[in-house]
Amino acid sequence: MSREFRVDVQALRGIAVLLVVIYHANLGLFPAGYLGVDIFFVISGFLITGLIKYQLEQGRFSFRDFYYRRAKRLLPAAYIVIALTTIAAPFFLSDLGLQEFKYQVLGAITFTGNIALWLQSDYFAQAAETKPLLHVWSLAIEEQYYLVLPAFLLLTPSRLWLRGVSLLLVISLALCLYLASREPSAAFYLLPTRFWEMAIGSVGALLPSYYLLRLSFSWLRLPALAVLLITPASPVGGAHPGTDAVLVCLATLALLLAHTKDNIVVWSLAKVGDVSYSLYLIHWPVLVYVRAAWLTEPPAIAIYGTLAFSLGASWALYRLVEEPFRDGSFSSRKRLTSGLVATSVILGLAPLIVIAATASNIDFKRVRRSNLGLGNACAFKPGYPPKDIPPTCKTADKPQLLVWGDSYAMAIVPGIAKTVGDYGVAQLTMSACGPAIGAAPFEKRATPRYPRSFAENCIRFNEGVLDILKRQPEIKIVAISSPFYPSLASNNLMLVQYGGSFTEAKTSTDLAVRGIKTLVEAVRAAGKKVVVVGPMPNLAVDIGECLERKAQGRLILGKFKDCQIPASEVRKLRAPVLQMLSQVSAEANVEVISPYDFLCNETICRTELNGKPLYRDEGHLSYEGSEVFFQLTGLTEKLIRAAR
Repeated sequence: MSREFRVDVQALRGIAVLLVVIYHANLGLFPAGYLGVDIFFVISGFLITGLIKYQLEQGRFSFRDFYYRRAKRLLPAAYIVIALTTIAAPFFLSDLGLQEFKYQVLGAITFTGNIALWLQSDYFAQAAETKPLLHVWSLAIEEQYYLVLPAFLLLTPSRLWLRGVSLLLVISLALCLYLASREPSAAFYLLPTRFWEMAIGSVGALLPSYYLLRLSFSWLRLPALAVLLITPASPVGGAHPGTDAVLVCLATLALLLAHTKDNIVVWSLAKVGDVSYSLYLIHWPVLVYVRAAWLTEPPAIAIYGTLAFSLGASWALYRLVEEPFRDGSFSSRKRLTSGLVATSVILGLAPLIVIAATASNIDFKRVRRSNLGLGNACAFKPGYPPKDIPPTCKTADKPQLLVWGDSYAMAIVPGIAKTVGDYGVAQLTMSACGPAIGAAPFEKRATPRYPRSFAENCIRFNEGVLDILKRQPEIKIVAISSPFYPSLASNNLMLVQYGGSFTEAKTSTDLAVRGIKTLVEAVRAAGKKVVVVGPMPNLAVDIGECLERKAQGRLILGKFKDCQIPASEVRKLRAPVLQMLSQVSAEANVEVISPYDFLCNETICRTELNGKPLYRDEGHLSYEGSEVFFQLTGLTEKLIRAAR
């Protein structure tokens, strides 16, 4: 394989980065634009394997030279972006965001960013949009691959290269498909489940008779290009990486082997490909900071302005940093290496300096910590249904009130515990598992955080709680609480239990009502009274973040700059849930206590009481917020009286 420059490869890079940028900008053109990263992986595997193979055959491969060239190619531009992102961080990130950011920087400079982010978030979750260095996960995976591949090729006889890489490809793909629906974040972020994508490119580079293959694959150019563009626009669906990723990776390999001829379209895309690395580095932190200022999706003009800025900045970074370091000759390799090492140390320490310099008098990390109610033991994990009420999950030896629900139910417990007195409260809760009998929602998106298996565990958890109730005569009242909207979301499915089997169905108001009504009837059959605590007013906006930014005087733009929730907007957005709870109240003859009645007037829903912030995030009460809310409203007494 010759080492000539290929314009068509640059064009593929251009396609890949445009898909990713358009997806990250939420322009709606490519709902699976994240597949652009999969294109990058195949290209990287193809080019790097071809380079190593060529040098090994020439007898001049050197690990030292290989990694020096990689560092010279990748680190200067990356370090500029990391440095600028760090300087801007205190103007846009909350204290909690800064604490997470320091681990993102450490991951970026050590090429373990994929592991750091795997431990922090789900790439497809809304919380991911607050992480300025989220995108470095893919660079980390590539660098980890570059640690494995050269050693494998050097230590393996050349006659076994193709078979060896192919075997590793198959193993990695099998592992990926197995974990994609079971441990989606691990399948997405970690090298063992992503190895196969770069290995596809490696296999292409190791195939014999390269020029004969070019002729053989030439007829696949148009079909492969169609797959490359249609799949991100109209994905097959399912867990990612999955079918869509396989299709895109194979199409990319076909185009690499076909060696597309230059034309005006290829040339234009190649110009974008030239700046693809810089554009990939720059666009995401800029988008994160713009969204941070608005706390929600900014207006279209802000997004388009961000993209224009990113394009201009990427061109400047390419010309002023990438090109000089890649093509320039340095009089001293030792001096450059020392400089990069020193810069790594400085960048690693920089977030700590920023955090120390911008620290506030309020410990927002503590204020906004996860509200688990009475403690971690009361937040049950999937697959471990409760057998009894843990001793630490009750405030009296014989509590008369039980709180049952998900993480939103956890968040009301501190307030109840503060005001319930000798009556006593117990807690049985599981995050994201709404209170219902025989039904639970699950996600059907590419990488579900809550897959079907989670819904099965949720149903079993609720059955476990009901069984405990039947054996706890001292409990007189059960308060169930949840936001309830996952059971109505059109992008979810409902898992329904009939006898000992499970059936999938579309989410609907009737199914949601049936699950809650069945719970109410079962609790009453056990001799208990029931009351429903409705959800806190919330929108798809992190009000906890807003309140922290407001207290620290950080930049807030748009309609949420006062951190209040528009009453008409939240009532419109949550109308299906409020109507469903109204139907539950009528059909099950149960009282629904709504926080809206205490926090909302005609124009706004308050997010602070007596100067105390109520929320820790978009909808969960903080510990302090829960206590002040229940103290000032007398809500515990009201829900005890309302139970029937």
